[in-house]
Amino acid sequence: MKPHQDDVPPPTKTSGRQGIPGLHARNRGFSSALSPLIAMAFGAGMVFAAVLKPTFIQGWHAGVLLLLIAFGLYVTWKRAVMIYLRHEEGARGEEQVARVLDALPESWQVYHGLPLGDKELDHVLVAPDQIFSIETVNWRGQVRVINHKLMHGEKFYPGYELEALSARAAALAEELGMPQAAVTPMVCIVGGRYGDYPGMKDGVWLGEIQDLGTFLLGERATKGKLDARAEVLKKLEAKMSGENV
Repeated sequence: MKPHQDDVPPPTKTSGRQGIPGLHARNRGFSSALSPLIAMAFGAGMVFAAVLKPTFIQGWHAGVLLLLIAFGLYVTWKRAVMIYLRHEEGARGEEQVARVLDALPESWQVYHGLPLGDKELDHVLVAPDQIFSIETVNWRGQVRVINHKLMHGEKFYPGYELEALSARAAALAEELGMPQAAVTPMVCIVGGRYGDYPGMKDGVWLGEIQDLGTFLLGERATKGKLDARAEVLKKLEAKMSGENV
């Protein structure tokens, strides 16, 4: 029986790594949750100030309006909390995957939250022979692939088409000056169950967190020594520091 993701042991050593796992997810969650809350509070303040003016509606009409504003603030606050918690779950999933990646041999290098265009890659792993672009999804329940799309229950989230995942890996390879085959796109499922056997599907590896280390360290199609590995690491470090490469 497969161990649950919470049973993944902590790393016994730390591989070379840059970036903080989950940082971008938390930042996105905070900004996404705070923006509508600030807008609603600002609008409510303006209406409340208008209610105090003698020329504005008074009496029970003003009371009803204030109650509606209070209800709107409550609904907006609840929605903001849900948005933040959803991103927080994603951040925690990235932290669990980072624990597995940090336990890899010292020669493996990992970069968390690597910027790529207007997005970030959750994890980029540089092995001695290959590069891996790893996306983490912390979804409860079953995760399936339907019509070349990653589905969570009956929901589909844009950006998780297998073609889009392969395209991001190809974009990373191009920025690093490597052939497309040098970067393998991966999706690591945390918190849920993959409805198929772990492995490659249409050029993308799909599996649960307990399958991740087995694939990376086990028998897989390797390409020998990664050419220009030192140059690749230099470019990745520059991207993490915000420099143009």
